[in-house]
Amino acid sequence: MTQTNLLITGATGSVGTQLVKKLVGSNVSFRALVRTREQGDLMSDLPQVELVVGDLSDPGSLASALEGIDKAFLLTNSSEHAEQLQLNFVNAAHKAGVSQIVKLSQLAACVTSPVRFLRYHAVVENRIQALGFNYTFLRPNLFMQGLTAFGPYIKYEGKFYGSLGDARVSAVDTRDIAAVAAATLTEPGHQNKVYNITGPQAITYAEMADSLSRILEKQIAYVDLSPEQMQGALTVAGFPAWQIGGLIEDYAHYSKGEAAGVFSTVKDITGHDPIRFEQFVQDYRTFFS
Repeated sequence: MTQTNLLITGATGSVGTQLVKKLVGSNVSFRALVRTREQGDLMSDLPQVELVVGDLSDPGSLASALEGIDKAFLLTNSSEHAEQLQLNFVNAAHKAGVSQIVKLSQLAACVTSPVRFLRYHAVVENRIQALGFNYTFLRPNLFMQGLTAFGPYIKYEGKFYGSLGDARVSAVDTRDIAAVAAATLTEPGHQNKVYNITGPQAITYAEMADSLSRILEKQIAYVDLSPEQMQGALTVAGFPAWQIGGLIEDYAHYSKGEAAGVFSTVKDITGHDPIRFEQFVQDYRTFFS
């Protein structure tokens, strides 16, 4: 078994779950930081995984989790306090002597962006650099798996919603993000690099609907909403105000064509072609049907 002195945060989320599969499949041992022991139940029987309990909102709880760690993968769930939570981790990692942080960021992260999510990712990136870590910043585009949030609408109503008109987005599969992350954590040559991670094509939501229709063998429509309509729909759906604001900003960013670039990162780092949207739908066909 390969020993890496590696700590993984966010191991139970959409990207983290896939990353755990990649590392376990390569017989790489690592620690997984979880908020409660119960949260890590699905990993508890894996010989490669050492579960450690800690909370990013309580920096004092991170010291033992970080003891002896050389590399850390930083990922937190979407949260109003994500910036501070990640800064807490970065500061604790620095105090513990961690040498490298691989951070899951977002495509186009920038401290002056009108999109709050892009601003916070950039703030954390800057802190990592300022403290002198060896760093790898993974900047993925929109997750294909984000479409699963519309699963019931696609399944029962034959439609899904957005607010980006006919703009193209080079959405990426989380399995490809995890593959890139696994490589940067276990292979040499990725220190002090920034990687933009996208799918192999930039497509519109209408084209996504066409692919869904063809593969699911039923008519699926994309319904484009104005920002005001989308805000209302998200409010009715129960999203908190901070998340609604961020999603509306994200849609405005996408609608300007600012997420249409296609990068070869997945192929360059993993050696395999990135997953196409059609393949994603095929793989998730039972979920949407």
